[in-house]
Amino acid sequence: MKILAAMSGGVDSAVAAARAVEAGHEVVGVHLALSRMPGTLRTGSRGCCTLEDSMDARRVCSQLGIPFFVWDFSERFKEDVVDDFISEYEAGRTPNPCMRCNEKIKFAALLERALALGFDAVVTGHYARVITTEDGNRELHRAADWAKDQSYVLGVLTHEQLKHAWFPLADTPSKAQVRAEAAERGFSVAKKPDSYDICFIPEGDTRAWLGDHITMRPGLIKDTHGEVLGEHPGAQAYTVTPARRRTPWASARAWLWAAPPPTASPASCWRCAPRKTKLSSAPASCLPCTKSAVSAPPGRAYP
Repeated sequence: MKILAAMSGGVDSAVAAARAVEAGHEVVGVHLALSRMPGTLRTGSRGCCTLEDSMDARRVCSQLGIPFFVWDFSERFKEDVVDDFISEYEAGRTPNPCMRCNEKIKFAALLERALALGFDAVVTGHYARVITTEDGNRELHRAADWAKDQSYVLGVLTHEQLKHAWFPLADTPSKAQVRAEAAERGFSVAKKPDSYDICFIPEGDTRAWLGDHITMRPGLIKDTHGEVLGEHPGAQAYTVTPARRRTPWASARAWLWAAPPPTASPASCWRCAPRKTKLSSAPASCLPCTKSAVSAPPGRAYP
């Protein structure tokens, strides 16, 4: 098969591409330029899709003896991921930019171009498994390494997209084994830290970043009885989620569990109304629901 390997510059995509080459396929590596600042360099494990990542991907492809290209998807990334991230927070919802990137960029824009160029499939370093049932249906399942499983961010993929997706790390027991394999192959990325946080917010301060893109409207934090617990700098920076620990309002971060002062019981941020600058808090026992269920349409399934 003719395979397009999406090369992030990390160890996972490097090993995935290497396995595709060893399987005897015709492989071409491609790195997606998603940043509007092409000179950006990675800081430790923060951020991804930087100039450094592009160079790392190029070195791996050189070692594998396969062609390497950089495709500029920065405009589409801004429209489909960054702008969506901003609008969702403005509406009082918490977006998942990684899921949106997989849906709109890696398995929409990238796959569309790959198929148009005659490729049969796209290979990535995601930890997920695609199973073909007896009736020919393609199902998405968790990877062998549940600690690294990424099937949840791929749950938006359609049956047609899953038909052209290949995840060579699906059955790998652990990330340690992937790193060991990369070291044996002589890849310089074998010990490269995993990227985390949001790639277009490499500093990791989501609230500060949102403050530069959204007009924050301060307001009051109240409990279910209307008692004022404190003030917030902008409801857009809060997420509806259960409390994890006691924490002062002033020290709460953008991705937070809302809780009253340390002297009170842990509570949850369960109602967020950014346009009314209102933030409501309540004990876990008062939450509107205790669990949620997600139905999987054809082509998407979890064990």
